[in-house]
Amino acid sequence: MKRTLIGICCLLLLIQVQAQRKSVLLEPQTRKINQGDALPAQSNFYIQVPVSKETGIIKINVFKGGKTSDIIQRTYWARPVNFTGDFAELPVDVQLKNNSKYGFDVVIYSLLSDSERVALRGILHQNLSNYLNAALEANSKTIDFEKNADKVISDLNTLVKRGLTWYRNTQQRDFDGFSDIVKLKLQQVDKARLSNARYNVVKSTADSMASPDEIKALYANQLLNDLKQIVLNELDNYLHLDFVKLYDSFVIANRITERSQTVLPLFIGYGGVYFGGNVNALEYDSQPYAGFSFPLGRGNETHYGRTSFIMGVFISNLKDADGNKVTGPIVDRPVFAGLGFRIYDFINLNAGMVATSMEKQNLSNVKTENVQLKPFIGLNAQFNLWLGLNKK
Repeated sequence: MKRTLIGICCLLLLIQVQAQRKSVLLEPQTRKINQGDALPAQSNFYIQVPVSKETGIIKINVFKGGKTSDIIQRTYWARPVNFTGDFAELPVDVQLKNNSKYGFDVVIYSLLSDSERVALRGILHQNLSNYLNAALEANSKTIDFEKNADKVISDLNTLVKRGLTWYRNTQQRDFDGFSDIVKLKLQQVDKARLSNARYNVVKSTADSMASPDEIKALYANQLLNDLKQIVLNELDNYLHLDFVKLYDSFVIANRITERSQTVLPLFIGYGGVYFGGNVNALEYDSQPYAGFSFPLGRGNETHYGRTSFIMGVFISNLKDADGNKVTGPIVDRPVFAGLGFRIYDFINLNAGMVATSMEKQNLSNVKTENVQLKPFIGLNAQFNLWLGLNKK
């Protein structure tokens, strides 16, 4: 057992070394990635992008070949607070196939200056105010909107989103739309009766001689200004985020990956096998195990892409609650099959069934009635075994 544990530690150290990601340089000025050399294949890597003090956000979509819509991963970098580095690092967690073509859709945003922030706020304020002025119509009795409150709010939301088409924020928060408070205020304005203006309008000394029609106009303006203030305040709450504007956008297509060696994903881990009993008196044993996996998908974006089918063998035999040796068929060790789920980079959670037997059985005398299936769960560290077979 001591030798086994020493071997596991050595393998984990090897895995840690192999887990160091490669980095490739993407140069916006020359529109090159990895200086034109082949891209890494069958391994995760970082894309390094030079940044200035004004760079705020970098978005890169990795796609197959030359079709930008065939996206296999989206990776993103937002400038951290007090960031002083010269390069942004964007992780690529999907493993590219060897000797295949991929492309990169790159979008870069720069931070807004104080004057640009003020200008953006002013344009959005003006657009919303103009819309409300045009949508409202006052007569001698009421203030009418040409559209219902839901439609007005929908139009206001659209104006904001269109006005921010070329802008993003480093907090990655989308505009959620105007609240029910705005809707209630719209309904209040729509139901207001101008005949009550003299009781509601706040008049100054200069307005004391105003005619009834002038007082109604004052009341209508007061209601509209109150509505505008609520709308613009909610917009300003969103604009307080750190906004950036589109600076550069380009596509690097059909970049070839390296002709890498064929690899077999191997893993080594530690797991427990359940023999019986309840929560208060569990019957189980645990031992290290090893095996290999077959990924069911690619990348990290879906659960399917992080899942693999696994097969392997426990390195040592198990013992039941009575101390009896529990082995397995054919290889004189418990063998298992199941599913693995990647929870962090090369660390996987495993679950499945173990084929056990109380005595060794070879291929010539395997008796299914002597083989029992028991559930197991465990953790493993996975690495790639290079087979040395170059793809031709």
